[in-house]
Amino acid sequence: MDILDTTQGCLLNWESGGDAECRKLVSGPHSNPRDADANATLTTVYHALLSSTLLSWPAKKSLSVDAVIAFVQSVLDHLPSSSAPSEKSPNVVAFGEILVDIIWAIDSELEEIVGDAKNAASLAEQGTMSPATVDQVVKVKGNAEADKLTINSVVRRLLSIGVVDPDMCRERLDLALVANIGLVADKLAFERKEIRTRTALFYKQNKFNLLREESEGYSKLTAELTSNLGPPHSASTGYPSESIEMIEARARPTWERTLGLIGYFDLDPNRVLDIILDVFSVHLTTHHSFFLSLLSFSPWGNQARRGVKQEDMNVEPSPDQYRGKSLTEVLKIAEAQSGAHLDDVNSSNARVLAQVLGFKFTYYQSPDVVETTPRNLYLMTAILIREGFLRLEDLYYHIGPTDEQMAAHHKAYLDNVEARIAGAKVNQLAMAAPLESGGPSASRARPAAAAEPKKEETKVPPNQKLGLLHALLAVGALRPAIAVLSKFPWMVDAYSEIADLMLRILKHSVSPLYDAVAGPKDKAASFTKPRPRYGAAGVVPAPERRPYLTLWAPTPPCTSTLDFIFFFPDWVQRIPLCTSYDDLVDVLEPLMRFVGLHVSRDPAFLGKFLRIGRQHMLTTITIDPETKKPVGTPDPNNPVRQFWFKIVRLYLFRALPLIRGNAVCTVEVWHIVRQFETTLRWQLYGEWKSTTYKTHPELRVRQVQTDRESKGILRRLSHNTIDTLSGTVAKLAHSNPCIFFTNAVNQIMAYDNLAGVVIQALNHSTIMGFDVLLYIILEAFSNPNKDRVKDDGVNTTDWLQSLASFTGMLFRRYSTDFSPLLHYVVHQLHGGQSTDIVVFRELIWKMAGIQPLPSLSDSQVTAMAGGPTLRIEAVASSARGARLDPGDAVHKGPQRLGRALLDSSLALPLLIQVAQQRQACVFRAPDAHLKSLASLFDTTHGVLLQYLELLTTPTIITPEDYARKVVPPLSELNGKYGICAPVCMQIYRPILNKALLAAALALQEKERVASEEAEKRLKAALTAKREPNTSASRVASPNPGAETPANGETTSEAKPSAADAQQADVSMETADGNPWLPELYPYFEEVKKIAPGNAAEVIGPGFYLTFWQMSTYDLSPPTAKYDEECATLRTLSRTEDTLSLQADRSMDRAKRATAGTHRDKRNRINGIVAMLGQELKEQAAARSFTIKRLAREKQHWFSHNPKAATLAQCFIEYCLQPRCLISPMDADFCAQFIKVIHMQGTPGFSTLMCYDKLLGDHVKVVVFSCSEYEARNYGRFLLGILTDISKWCQDEQLFLQENRTKSGGNTTFLPGLQLRWAPIPKPVIGPEDLITWNDFKQVVRKWHRKLNKSLVECIESGEFMHIYNAIVVLKEILPVFPVASVSEFAGASLARSVERFIEKEERGDLKILGRAYYASLKKREPVWAVPHPHPKVALVSSTHGPAFLKLPLSHSTHPRPLRKHQRPLRQQRKQPMAVFQHRMQRTNRLSSLVVRRRCRPSLPLPLRLNFPPPTQVPHPRSPWSAQEPRIL
Repeated sequence: MDILDTTQGCLLNWESGGDAECRKLVSGPHSNPRDADANATLTTVYHALLSSTLLSWPAKKSLSVDAVIAFVQSVLDHLPSSSAPSEKSPNVVAFGEILVDIIWAIDSELEEIVGDAKNAASLAEQGTMSPATVDQVVKVKGNAEADKLTINSVVRRLLSIGVVDPDMCRERLDLALVANIGLVADKLAFERKEIRTRTALFYKQNKFNLLREESEGYSKLTAELTSNLGPPHSASTGYPSESIEMIEARARPTWERTLGLIGYFDLDPNRVLDIILDVFSVHLTTHHSFFLSLLSFSPWGNQARRGVKQEDMNVEPSPDQYRGKSLTEVLKIAEAQSGAHLDDVNSSNARVLAQVLGFKFTYYQSPDVVETTPRNLYLMTAILIREGFLRLEDLYYHIGPTDEQMAAHHKAYLDNVEARIAGAKVNQLAMAAPLESGGPSASRARPAAAAEPKKEETKVPPNQKLGLLHALLAVGALRPAIAVLSKFPWMVDAYSEIADLMLRILKHSVSPLYDAVAGPKDKAASFTKPRPRYGAAGVVPAPERRPYLTLWAPTPPCTSTLDFIFFFPDWVQRIPLCTSYDDLVDVLEPLMRFVGLHVSRDPAFLGKFLRIGRQHMLTTITIDPETKKPVGTPDPNNPVRQFWFKIVRLYLFRALPLIRGNAVCTVEVWHIVRQFETTLRWQLYGEWKSTTYKTHPELRVRQVQTDRESKGILRRLSHNTIDTLSGTVAKLAHSNPCIFFTNAVNQIMAYDNLAGVVIQALNHSTIMGFDVLLYIILEAFSNPNKDRVKDDGVNTTDWLQSLASFTGMLFRRYSTDFSPLLHYVVHQLHGGQSTDIVVFRELIWKMAGIQPLPSLSDSQVTAMAGGPTLRIEAVASSARGARLDPGDAVHKGPQRLGRALLDSSLALPLLIQVAQQRQACVFRAPDAHLKSLASLFDTTHGVLLQYLELLTTPTIITPEDYARKVVPPLSELNGKYGICAPVCMQIYRPILNKALLAAALALQEKERVASEEAEKRLKAALTAKREPNTSASRVASPNPGAETPANGETTSEAKPSAADAQQADVSMETADGNPWLPELYPYFEEVKKIAPGNAAEVIGPGFYLTFWQMSTYDLSPPTAKYDEECATLRTLSRTEDTLSLQADRSMDRAKRATAGTHRDKRNRINGIVAMLGQELKEQAAARSFTIKRLAREKQHWFSHNPKAATLAQCFIEYCLQPRCLISPMDADFCAQFIKVIHMQGTPGFSTLMCYDKLLGDHVKVVVFSCSEYEARNYGRFLLGILTDISKWCQDEQLFLQENRTKSGGNTTFLPGLQLRWAPIPKPVIGPEDLITWNDFKQVVRKWHRKLNKSLVECIESGEFMHIYNAIVVLKEILPVFPVASVSEFAGASLARSVERFIEKEERGDLKILGRAYYASLKKREPVWAVPHPHPKVALVSSTHGPAFLKLPLSHSTHPRPLRKHQRPLRQQRKQPMAVFQHRMQRTNRLSSLVVRRRCRPSLPLPLRLNFPPPTQVPHPRSPWSAQEPRIL
């Protein structure tokens, strides 16, 4: 209807350009009028044009006959001219036929109108019609008669311009019309002649030669044909044994004698042709060349075939001969190169030959004929079509089934597919019969089932179109075969032999290009050829196979005695060959469309094709000639890359599922797919997974089969079946990775214990399989329909945790690219999806063996103060240290993870995102419970520490790469990315430590060199002094004037050497007098920018940077741990050495094979022992360097004289408090750092005030604000400072020793324990400025009481975080708190509070935690409990000072031993010895305190002790409730 409407529009605007538009409309169809669509277009347009000249069909716009003829003439003039001007173009002839048919149709319609008008006129005469109707009938009749005259005029004009053929008009037009235009002279005579001809043709029986025909002629004909066959074709090649000239010389006389037999015996020529074809088909294998030559001399033959020589066909082809051509044109060019001219077939002779062959094919279609259509008949017909003796269209309608019946075959194929799908879905166990029970009824004989009546087998009509198509492809007749395949493309799917033949053609077509790309190779001996054998008489040569010509194509495999060769070797001549990469687009890919996914049936062709594709893709990439690696990014719009992208989509990914267990093909496909970027690759994977399996019936079947197989394998997969099922898993993963891995990932998300088994079963998977698996994993991660968090809104769901764990284990074991996973994590974290941080956590944990927030013992925490090697050996020796299994060490998971982070440039983005998530995670779930928020923070914080451990491990990422490729400038971390200062310094600390370690080692080397030089000079001086003075004589008289210069000279030479020896130490001062290290000083300005609050003004950048740069590595090298670990590893090394020697001497081959493994373990252990020794030396040098540095820098830290209280407050707020919560190691460092700067005597720093603020009332606030991990670290920090305080409190000598230093006989008091701080620190501190030991104990008692009060209030608050964190802190400080020697009633108060809490608490987790702590507290009851009431004390007033304690009169000033009568009492009470000794020591201390205070009444007290008035009675439960001294 669109064409008709367009034509009507052209008619309306005919004078104003409508004719040009109409000409443009029909110009395309005129180029190929025999095409069905073009024929329909031309018929519609010209029918409308001719109708516009008539009156019977009124139109909006009428045309004249002249206008229509002129239009036709103009159209023909614009058509391309023919190469033969004397002959009509085939397109013009076809166009003339179309016009004749249109004229016939219009004339027939006009005849009907005239006939209807005559009938109406007869009715009008009878008076049955109205006058108006009669007038209308008369008008219609007149218009029809006028139109007939117009049609006559149109035909005459068309004949005059030569558009229509007169013979065609006589044949197809009505006789009346033909007579009117003058093509028939006498109409009546022509009618009579036509009647006689039709009678003779249809009603008379032809009795040709029924009486004179003799059978002898046919027998002589058969003898003549068989006697002149000549020698058969060569069995080894299939070619004739003689030349084509000799065959033609024998065939020509044979045909002449055949003509004689026809004439002499009056033989029917058609029967003679039938006999020739029968003999031809029988001798097809060995003499087809003779029969082709024989038929070429016959009237049914192709005259053009004669005279063609083989050397005339070998023309050097042009490289661009196929460029831009369609497949039909390509095939024509290939035929022309072989000398064939199939378009020159004589249609009349070919029609006769086709009819004779059609009778043969029709015979086998009869239901009464049992025989099937013989193969040699198909092949003979195909050869005749190929050689141009007949055309496929002449024979097509003689073979069955018809085109309508072919649809039934297609439906049968689809029904078979559905049946296969249904069968694949059904469980075979469910289909099995039920088991018979063992009861008595089982032995009963069952009645025999009635025999079903046999159905008569009906013969299935042969599919001769299939057989002929098979034969055409076998002999290389591509054009007719492609015509059949174009009409029935499903035949390749339904009949696999068609695909095999097409692949045979494709393999030959691509061979020249493959040979050029692959290059010359030495062909190894084929596995199909037998090899010589060794026998009793020596080497027995292999038996030679006998060549055998066969009709089967492709040829069957060889046997032990036969080597099959296809009988028609010329099948390759007309196949277009690919000689360049462009031919892949113009030749190979159009042919592959007919094969589609069935390229999977020939892995050899697929391998060649993919290797060519790999080289073709490399042409789009720039290769560095030195590194041989790609440079830059290829253009995705490159035609080559787009072509191969289409090949992968349409052919390769559809063919792979049908290739069962061929890893080579999968690897070759990967070589092409890997060259696309990840986005395009995963676009292919997504289409493969979602839609590819739905595009073809065979893929639907394979999808169901693979789904069932994969689920069955996963059900049976276990640690016991890995060895037997890993091969099956690999086969499924090679061909159908999307289906198998989807099922595997779903199972892993449901059952986390399946992850390890699946990973071990993937041992034989390819890189492409892992790439698809990564896509499936990320698709599962990003599934929006699955909940990522549990009901609490914070904790991750089990499926996400299981899948993340599986991902980490997968990439630890298998070396494949996982950078897309890192990209995914970065994008998810950037988008605020904090739950995906668990993926990154598991990846680091499983690949690098670094646990997030591991639970470390005290010994491990101590070892963490060592170097990287010691830390690994202490925490993860079996995961990445000396005890790592050699099998896991081969995978190098940590190194691959580090390399991936650097190569993908994602190390910094991940670090930034994780650090930002740590700060923001608690604000993204405001409605969540505090417990859940704390857990989320701990998880994120753990990942940050885990990631920093990964980045700072030298064996994974070198310190140089960490500094240059990972970490940005310090100020940028805080200013640009918004990371808080503590985390910035935590990130930057390894860079600073590396620089300082290099400086320490350099300083050590300088000191060593200086010491050696000084020693050499000293030795030289001593040697010179000991040598006798040869210039002075012993007998000479003493000469004072002479001796003095000599002695002076000797002295002057010796003294400088001694001075140099004394000054061998290398000074750390810089040339410009700057006290700061040159490695750290450049960072001062950046520190000022990032320091929070007023830290830069109060603390100063020097101290702030020093605090955050240092760690326990610089303060306390764990020498004992180094020695312990080295001793353990040496023992382990000796064990491995012994095992290797035993394995070498073993008689068992399997055990001897393990000797190398043991030696590798030994060598690895010895290497780590050497590394530990070197680390210890470096750490000792670093500590020495640090002590010198601190001793120099301490004078300048607080040279700006900040207030002591402000300094202590800022130090706690910006240094201690943030860092002690980061990790246990940082908590230990904070406690040690306070002690170190105290021991250094840092001016301006009040240790007493720092401790007082740390152990004050704000403990409760800190406890509440911590997460569980931070609370544990905070408790460890409190344990450290309480331990130091407890040591001072218990030992007065230690207290005095650690608060003063002696240098050169002078005692210097450390300022840390001053009681009063002046605005300007005193240059010299005396003992009166410091707190005394007794007052210090009172202060410690106050600290314990406040700490006890804060923690008890937390427990009694009822708030979850208060209670939980308080108990965690109490568990950490249990070794030093509560202690009865410091605070006697703190333990009892705490125990009662915990006991009440346990009784009332209903929350399970808190109750369990409280019970655990209460049990531990009860175990230490002898340490904190008060077993009996103390003696009463009296408050005595003194005029020399504040009140003090006085013991009862029964106690002397000097303690005395217990009396003998008291010993049974101690035994009767059964008190532990430790408690008894503790009480005695306490009594002695109290006595000493009173005695000292009485002896020194005039000395001013450093503390103001404010006691209650004398009349006030102390609390009965707290006799030591006197107010502690207050620090001023």
